[in-house]
Amino acid sequence: MLFSLLGTNNNNKNMNILFLILSSVYIALLLFIPSLTQPIMALFKTLPIGLLIVMVLKGRSQLQNRTFITLLFALSFSALGDVLLALDTGQLFIGGLAAFFVSHAFYIITMLPIKNWRLDVVLLYLFLAIIIFCLFYPNLNDMLIPVIFYMLVLSIMASLTWMTDKSNGFLVLGGAVFVVSDSILGLNRFYLEIAHADTAIMCSYYLAQFCLVTGFLQATSKHK
Repeated sequence: MLFSLLGTNNNNKNMNILFLILSSVYIALLLFIPSLTQPIMALFKTLPIGLLIVMVLKGRSQLQNRTFITLLFALSFSALGDVLLALDTGQLFIGGLAAFFVSHAFYIITMLPIKNWRLDVVLLYLFLAIIIFCLFYPNLNDMLIPVIFYMLVLSIMASLTWMTDKSNGFLVLGGAVFVVSDSILGLNRFYLEIAHADTAIMCSYYLAQFCLVTGFLQATSKHK
């Protein structure tokens, strides 16, 4: 019943619309009813990622076994990270960071093997990471090592979207927007408070995840 509502393998228009609706609902809650309890906010926050998991399950027949499994793990750890960050009162941030670290690692595995190395892209993302890190550094304290490792894996993931044999516009955009989203999050937490940061973070985050999943689904039909 759910799959018939969301569309067929050949036409995901309804699913894309539902993703937009679910994402918009959570962003609207952030803007207009931010006082909702943390468990409710965590539930609504993870619904769009849950829908992306459904998209991967629906696309099972067009995915390689490894891609199918790694995408499910990447999205599942993303959902876990969303919950931990939504419930965060200070202590859970490191758990959310770790969950997204693992998520990016699975995205990296999905993109292997790499056949077209682009040193220029790697250097660009590392340069951006160093600039952002220099702004964070004075306020990182005991988060120094976790943030360094997280920024490294994020930069690698974004760089590889240009180099994998699955590369396409959706993947490249997804990697780039993920960097933007996490940069806003980090700047807001460790550098200076940004007006409507949560809204900007979630808009870019949902776009990034959607583009990555869409990119992999499109690419694998050519590489089965």
